[in-house]
Amino acid sequence: MTTLMTLTRRAAWAVGLLCLLGPAACADRATEHGTVGPAFVVEIDPDLGFTARSGRVLVYLIGPDADIDPDAEPADAPFYADPQPVYGAEVDDLGPGRSVWMDDRSVTGFPGPIRELPAGAYRVQAVFDWNEDFGSWRREPGNLYSEVVLVDFDPEEETVVRLRLTQTVPDQTPEPWPGVAWFEMRSGLLSEFRGREVRMRAGVVPPIDHDPGRAYPALYIISGFGGDHTMARSIASGRDRLEPGTPEHTLASSVFMIALDADGPHGHTLFADSANNGPMGRALVEELIPGLEARFGLIARPEARLVNGHSSGGWTTLWLATEYPDTFGAAWSSAPDPVDFHAFQKINIYEDANMYTRRDDDGVEHEWPSYTVDGVVKMTIRQEIGVENAIGPRNTSGEQWHSWVAVFAPRAPDGRPADLWDPETGAIDRAMAERFRRYDITDRLREDPGRFGPLFRERIRLAIGDADSYDLHDAVFRLRDALDAVWPREPGADGAGSIVIVPGADHGSVKDSEAMRGWPADMVGHLRGSGLPVRGEP
Repeated sequence: MTTLMTLTRRAAWAVGLLCLLGPAACADRATEHGTVGPAFVVEIDPDLGFTARSGRVLVYLIGPDADIDPDAEPADAPFYADPQPVYGAEVDDLGPGRSVWMDDRSVTGFPGPIRELPAGAYRVQAVFDWNEDFGSWRREPGNLYSEVVLVDFDPEEETVVRLRLTQTVPDQTPEPWPGVAWFEMRSGLLSEFRGREVRMRAGVVPPIDHDPGRAYPALYIISGFGGDHTMARSIASGRDRLEPGTPEHTLASSVFMIALDADGPHGHTLFADSANNGPMGRALVEELIPGLEARFGLIARPEARLVNGHSSGGWTTLWLATEYPDTFGAAWSSAPDPVDFHAFQKINIYEDANMYTRRDDDGVEHEWPSYTVDGVVKMTIRQEIGVENAIGPRNTSGEQWHSWVAVFAPRAPDGRPADLWDPETGAIDRAMAERFRRYDITDRLREDPGRFGPLFRERIRLAIGDADSYDLHDAVFRLRDALDAVWPREPGADGAGSIVIVPGADHGSVKDSEAMRGWPADMVGHLRGSGLPVRGEP
């Protein structure tokens, strides 16, 4: 990512589209280009004592009648239920005393040119994202942002909106939390890959009535996109409400619950070794897990390492269980990211022509959906990727689609993740799609059933709704059918593995399904069946 950011910043400066001068000089530069507005002018509060840096300036807007939580800030984007305008530009050496003039000549924007924004009342916020440690600017100490400004915006009057960056993202070390031990350690593997210090993190929740003289199994929990190890706080808080004698209480008394941080510069890494994210899987199994086991006295056997995750964490769970069966002995995955790239959400990347549109039998073009609620498409793939391209062009936003590309694609010659599709037209590169295939979980099963079939039948539990909001169920249907074809379950055969598709459940409500409510008892059963200590029972 460092190589890419340097190249794009130089390009932006070379064409002279951004004004990094004093405010008055910015106005002069705008006149030179034959424009006064509409535009945004972003500057840094000199009282921050900020040292000039290069990065990306972003302006987020929430417009009139937006279907967005009124308490949300514009820079909390993206908002899947109602994608909102975003404009961004690369800058070099932005510091106090300099302003960034952002107009239609200088920005990458969504949904289109600033000049085409409807007139009305907007909430507006600016961000200067220069830190490249994580996918979200809010997790990166030192990034700058403005207060939310209310603007009556009228592009016909060539409105110029001035925004001052007055706030700094603080250090992200979590504060002490009852029932949670924060753990971090240097990763030699990732530090070498990125060329700078990289630390891996976890939030550790000890068992109820923890006995320091005993060794315990561990349940490793991986959040979905946008989450991290700090979800250990909610795990610890929820534990206090468990009723003794229930499977949930028994499980919480028998294992360390460990929340992992799978985030990286390109977003969720899925803990898969990749050309762009580096050896994330190896760093987990060779460095972090041994470090945790040594620090907390965990049982270092596969059957004593359980793994669980939802959404991106659900895909990660399947990957770890199949890629590292000598490390993880049992897995529970819900609503995973695409497990078969013939159904990458709705798209078959191996055969379909375009990421944004499809043609029906009558030749009529339709937009591919990305987020659907109760049968209503709230966001198309074109819209979602459009927002991501504004936040970080050329697969650098750290958001969902770009994060998948960073995991599955090779690195392009300029250092960025290589394109699967043309960002303007959406045309799919079929040759690049074949490069994705080695991460296609169902394809791996078809190609090597002797290796993967027993793992799915004996160790892996998977649940998803057949009305998943992101159409992730289509890929799971294909995985289930492939498993039945290449490794059918013998009548009467035992095997803890299962694939459950819950009628009517969507991406979130599947968590309330009977199948998933039974998982704590299933986990306790796994411990007992593996001869591991089970505590907290009456």
